[in-house]
Amino acid sequence: MFRTCLLLLCACFTTLPALAAEHQVTDLLDRTVTLPDQVDRIILSEARLMYILMPLQKDDPFAHVVAWADDMERADPDTYIKLAETFPDTVNTLPRFGHPGKVTFEVEKALTLDAQLVVVNQAYFQLWQENGTLDKLEKAGIAALFVDFRDAPTENTLPSIRILGEVLHREKEAEAVNTFIANKMARMAERMKGLKEEERPLVLMERASGMGDCCRVFGPNNFGHYVELAGGTNWGSDKTQALSLDINPEALVTEPFDLIIGTGANWQQAYPEANSLNLGYQGEDEDLQRGFQALSQRAGWQAIDAVANKEFYGIWHQFYNSPTYFAAIEVMAQWMHPERMQGIDAEADFREFHQRFMPFPYEGRFWVKMQ
Repeated sequence: MFRTCLLLLCACFTTLPALAAEHQVTDLLDRTVTLPDQVDRIILSEARLMYILMPLQKDDPFAHVVAWADDMERADPDTYIKLAETFPDTVNTLPRFGHPGKVTFEVEKALTLDAQLVVVNQAYFQLWQENGTLDKLEKAGIAALFVDFRDAPTENTLPSIRILGEVLHREKEAEAVNTFIANKMARMAERMKGLKEEERPLVLMERASGMGDCCRVFGPNNFGHYVELAGGTNWGSDKTQALSLDINPEALVTEPFDLIIGTGANWQQAYPEANSLNLGYQGEDEDLQRGFQALSQRAGWQAIDAVANKEFYGIWHQFYNSPTYFAAIEVMAQWMHPERMQGIDAEADFREFHQRFMPFPYEGRFWVKMQ
């Protein structure tokens, strides 16, 4: 009898499901996040978080993604088109969520997708805490992982890549991407070493040129910080500590700008009223020069010396939240300090990044000078 009971007991234990393996990851806000060892069902709360996933999984960046937000199609249509061309079955059918800063995240919808993890930019932590989204996700058994690729890209993008590399067990890929970027940035720092304050040109760094009324300028972060790293003085840094600030165009006319750099992308399909510089994978020289003509016709702009002297440049807006920010810094340094940048080719570096880490080839125009 005892032997029979023992055999039955053993049989019961052998039929119990094995406990799922778990591992812990520390996110950018120093939160300990417990995850299944194999994370296969991720929601990107912003579609542009795909900029980080692509170099980690270039063969199929959507391999572990069950849904994403709806921002890329409007904010960066050129990259959206490239992804749709490369992965049409996925991009055309992937469920969408609204922008995390504009609508409340749909936890119930995430549950229907059996999501294990939502990746979120750290900028929305307080909002999600206050509106109850984090509590709802916790109760639903869905983890939230905070990263950053926009607020402080030069400080936080590489740690964010490393964190997502841990989540996906792509540590080697994360290390390769981070090493590539770190080497480019170290070389830039070396080239700018010893630069005197009086050698720094004054730069007007305009955010989203031609989108809405003129003008919005960057503060000391993001593109404003890129200007400083490239050896310039960002005019907006003295005007605001925020990411950007709206400025009356009359305030620009008397300023002695050495360069004006405006960010742009192919926004006119989503925003027909925009007079933007259509930079990106479909950028073309003739169209970009038409964009400069429209921007320089804005009220007061013809009276700005940098415009009259054609020291007016454009740069791809999405460098402000992409691991490829190193290329933006390199090309701005080439504009400002060509003598210090001898032997460095920003376009060659950007092309190499595509060859090594991106799921589609380099093409188009990502920066331009007014002719």
